[in-house]
Amino acid sequence: MKKITFLFACLMVLFLTSCNFTEEITFNEDGSGEFIMNYDMSQVMESLKEMGMGDNTKKEDDTKKEKKAIDSVFYFKDMLAEKADSIAKLSPEKQEEIKAMKDVVIKIKMNEEEDLFNFGFGSTFKSLETLPQALKNIEKAKKLSNKENAQASKMSESAFAKSSENMLEKVGFTYDGKTFKRFFKEEINEPSQEEIDALNNEMNEMGSMKSVFEEMSYTLVYNFPKQIKSVSNKNAKISNNKKTVSLKMNFMEMIKSPKETNLTVTLQD
Repeated sequence: MKKITFLFACLMVLFLTSCNFTEEITFNEDGSGEFIMNYDMSQVMESLKEMGMGDNTKKEDDTKKEKKAIDSVFYFKDMLAEKADSIAKLSPEKQEEIKAMKDVVIKIKMNEEEDLFNFGFGSTFKSLETLPQALKNIEKAKKLSNKENAQASKMSESAFAKSSENMLEKVGFTYDGKTFKRFFKEEINEPSQEEIDALNNEMNEMGSMKSVFEEMSYTLVYNFPKQIKSVSNKNAKISNNKKTVSLKMNFMEMIKSPKETNLTVTLQD
């Protein structure tokens, strides 16, 4: 359970730390695929150490020792199996919350020498119809971590964190093998002026960190088994092999105008 709590505490730190987001979906011929949300946190290695995610107990003479690189994949179903006895002692509600994380995969790449830190989480899916539930399970896991981590709970109260809360639950996807659509759900309103003002005020209070947050990006990447015929969003780009479409936006602008990420991809016959 400590591993699970630590990993999702990392997720909550992301929402108050400068990083670049990449939302990626890869489709197979049969409509199944993999969703992955990746955070490039290379610029915040030092911040993570200060928040207790690095080894702060080393002596000064240890700094010359070789720093190890990490390239790991964590499967929550394996962690849950290891902690089955402990989980069984929890309330039925807690057990359900934890078991909802069973299909989550977390990927970590970190190299202190190269100031590299990529943190991604996701899940495979049998069809796109099952993806929304997987995304909801990830959100539940984040909230569960909040309850058990005082620092994460405090951070989640910020305007920045609230603007990102349940972000992917506000997005709809459809795919029939010929046409893919990503859209901001009509029944969900865009941020109110009050929410935008709170976000801007929080940004203005960041001092020297403001420019770093202003440069944050959110990138969409969708990989298909067939070549792409067209994409509706004028800012989207099609790869040279015509099987990948990408769209990069400023993160803050995406939060304020999420419908700018709407797009329709038409595949060749």
